[in-house]
Amino acid sequence: MKKEIPISNYCASFIDLLGQKNALKGQGLIPDIRNVHIKKEFDQVVQNSIMPIKRLHDGVEKFQKGIISGKSSLRNILSSENQVIYDEVVKLPLYEEMAKTATQHQRWSDGIVYFTSLNETIKCPVSGVYDIFVISGYFCLLGLFQKQPIRGGIEISWGTELHDNVSELYGPIIANSYELENEIAQYPRIVIGQRAINYLNDYLLIPDNADDKILEYNKIMAKKCLNITTVDQDGLYIVDYLGKSFTETYPETKQLFNASYSYILQQLEYYKTTNNIKLIFRYNRLKEYFKENSRSDFASILNPS
Repeated sequence: MKKEIPISNYCASFIDLLGQKNALKGQGLIPDIRNVHIKKEFDQVVQNSIMPIKRLHDGVEKFQKGIISGKSSLRNILSSENQVIYDEVVKLPLYEEMAKTATQHQRWSDGIVYFTSLNETIKCPVSGVYDIFVISGYFCLLGLFQKQPIRGGIEISWGTELHDNVSELYGPIIANSYELENEIAQYPRIVIGQRAINYLNDYLLIPDNADDKILEYNKIMAKKCLNITTVDQDGLYIVDYLGKSFTETYPETKQLFNASYSYILQQLEYYKTTNNIKLIFRYNRLKEYFKENSRSDFASILNPS
């Protein structure tokens, strides 16, 4: 008798570190590192190709552990009115089951996939979606800050975890989020698929029910997700990691603004010298996004004019 494959819906973010193809170009076997000069050159290759993704992973994991992990921290991002609902939800007998929304991650060479199950047994699945949005947005900003730009795509689709106790996700959810990252995002940003947006909007269409605290909590989190999105110049939804809803909730992101913007300007100047029209256009878009979101609490280096 064939074992049934466990299928459920997932939200996933496929994140890719840009520039790795050039960083690894021409590499093959480990050279003769007994030679001091060759070892020095090889060490530099490792530093330019392997260490960037490790630094990004470490930075995001630190952020995730300090801010997102531990569902009690969610209370701090809610209005006083919604905190009352949250406190009532926590008291419910099903709360332990509801809290099973922790994100998982799966490494893919120079990229990483963050995902969370939307299985019907998960009582508050939108909390996991919110975590995915926040992690991805922070990853994008941190990449610019560290001069290691990334891009990503977030989508909702079905998938399967074939092996217990191993973070390995398969199915359309991987293909669809990868397609958004690889073919649609184009430059450092996190594009959100229409299925994910529809999923969140569907919650907001459900009539209010004060007696159903779990439903009300999911609706609150759906709105929180949508509040940290915006529509980019090309009509695509993206994670709005410089928007007020994001930066007021996670104020440490404000400290990354200046260096990130400086890096964007540096990249623009470089691509102008190489006459790379495609990347000039893309980084100009990114520059405009930063200019539109410049605020006094960022201690902005942008020219007021």
